[in-house]
Amino acid sequence: MLYKNPYCRKMKNSFIMIVSCGYCKTDIARYQKVGRGNLLRMHIDRIIEGNIDFSKQPKALLCPNCKEQLGTRITLKREKKEVYKMLRSTFNTREES
Repeated sequence: MLYKNPYCRKMKNSFIMIVSCGYCKTDIARYQKVGRGNLLRMHIDRIIEGNIDFSKQPKALLCPNCKEQLGTRITLKREKKEVYKMLRSTFNTREES
């Protein structure tokens, strides 16, 4: 993996999920998901490692293989955190075993 998050900490009631491109099936990131439900927003501080260099803070989340857009970077108003708002049906997720 190209990027390894030095600030990532294990969170309570979380599990590790692998996010991949929905078009070419390339793995994008290992992500620490908290709670049930679909992946709507991908918090940058919960990314464990990825094939994209998230430290450069790209505005759009693009697949490194096919260059399709998977998400857009936004700032949450209440929490003042940087997240990627994921575009539905452009990515796949699976739980790491």
